[in-house]
Amino acid sequence: MDWDHLYSAHFFNLTALVFCVNTSADVITLMQHSEFPSLKVFKMTVDELPCTEAEQLFHALSLCNACETLEHIEISSYNQGNDELSNMPFTAVWHFLCFPQLRALQLSICYPIDVDNDLLLEAMSSWPHMCRLELGDAMSTVTFRGLFAALCKCPHLYILLLPIDAATIDVDSEVESFQHPALQTWDVGDSCIEDPASVARIIFSMLPSIDEIDYDPDALHSWYEVNTNLDELAARRSLITEAATATT
Repeated sequence: MDWDHLYSAHFFNLTALVFCVNTSADVITLMQHSEFPSLKVFKMTVDELPCTEAEQLFHALSLCNACETLEHIEISSYNQGNDELSNMPFTAVWHFLCFPQLRALQLSICYPIDVDNDLLLEAMSSWPHMCRLELGDAMSTVTFRGLFAALCKCPHLYILLLPIDAATIDVDSEVESFQHPALQTWDVGDSCIEDPASVARIIFSMLPSIDEIDYDPDALHSWYEVNTNLDELAARRSLITEAATATT
């Protein structure tokens, strides 16, 4: 069946759509003129995705009658083409707030995705079942306080790819009792950091299932020092536990 026959169709029982295409034009048209009331999975790898087409694609996806069913969205592109808007902040996340069943959102596109504390909190509040959130190339101003407020809304999240403003220390790990034990993997990309020891204490105390932070190996910031501090904190805790066990 060619694309022309697919347009204006209603796919009542289709649960997954997977595309590997050169451009997004046909997929956008399909999503704009079809309905997928049973859709659970949408995956798309596209060679070239200009910002304007990405906006059209995300908007069409939000209107294809899958808001109550869609659980997994994965969209990847590594070439934005000759797009003058490619360096502009891209508010992609707004388009996905209508999917309350979402469990995985993985966006790897060529634009700086705009995320701040307020948007992250609204997004996490909209996705109570979220397990995996990956926003590659995000232009994030999220702070630790904003992140932890959002994590309260997503108790099952275990994989996170999101940069953070780690230069802003706005929580006190020795005073606040918040913990999110589900989170096991956190990739901070090339996030800015100024005090690795303080950041390590926050992560060790409030994200107890994270053994080390993933980061961009080409980044100029000292995330390796955070991981060194995490190792030292874990070793110290083990010694304390062993000593306590030996005395009982």
